[in-house]
Amino acid sequence: MEDDFDTNEIITMIFEPEGFQVISSTVDNYLDDIYQWKPEIVIVDHLLSSRITGSDICIELKANEKTAHIPCVLTSAVNNLPEVAKKCCADRYIEKPFDIDNFVSIVRGLLSSQS
Repeated sequence: MEDDFDTNEIITMIFEPEGFQVISSTVDNYLDDIYQWKPEIVIVDHLLSSRITGSDICIELKANEKTAHIPCVLTSAVNNLPEVAKKCCADRYIEKPFDIDNFVSIVRGLLSSQS
């Protein structure tokens, strides 16, 4: 989940050629979308809206037995992202601006550890 259209497009352009199916969700529908699509991984921006943060979403996913197994990657440009990611139980974090090769490597690593 990313509230910036351009960043969503960039993430799609990075991962689709790598063989991933990328599905974008909105803050209002994220839980329904996760139940419907059953993603292998969730990538969520920390700063989404005034109502909810990506950290809130990670906390909710990790506390829910139906979604706790899904790796959650938190992205952001905030200075304290490592601390934020640890507090919300994100499996990994990616600082913006992100290094594309590192981003793909982290996602692949999380997915291969599930196999």
